Amino acid sequence: MKISHAAILGLAAVGAVQIAQKERHQRQRNDVAVTRIHQDWLTHLTTHPDLAVLWAPKDLDAEQYVELLNANQQIAALGLRHRLGLARGQRLSYLATYLMGREHCRRYWARFGSFREEEALGDKPGEHFHEVMDNAYKAQQERKPADA
Repeated sequence: MKISHAAILGLAAVGAVQIAQKERHQRQRNDVAVTRIHQDWLTHLTTHPDLAVLWAPKDLDAEQYVELLNANQQIAALGLRHRLGLARGQRLSYLATYLMGREHCRRYWARFGSFREEEALGDKPGEHFHEVMDNAYKAQQERKPADA
């Protein structure tokens, strides 16, 4: 192979890597933007219970729903950290266990975990995150007496 062919192939490889890296960074920026919109909405509802009641399931009053929204905020923030590569492996498991150690997070997961599972279908990082959170939830349920 001529040196010029090798140089062209090398440049093409470098270009392909740069394109892949730019696409990954764009996906990360999109994840941050969407999560920010979601967090802003949750903050709005948690600070305006009169609006939260409009979105609350029929069997929850505004105060109960706001508590679950707060849990959703924390879980969604951890989900973003996972997507960005800042919480993986044992660190993700530790943080999931920490969140599920909170009673309001367990109540949220018991109520909306199946929705989050459906929401994650076809999204490998989302499916993995849900699995880790669900495992942490189940582990907490096994530690707690049924009437706690």
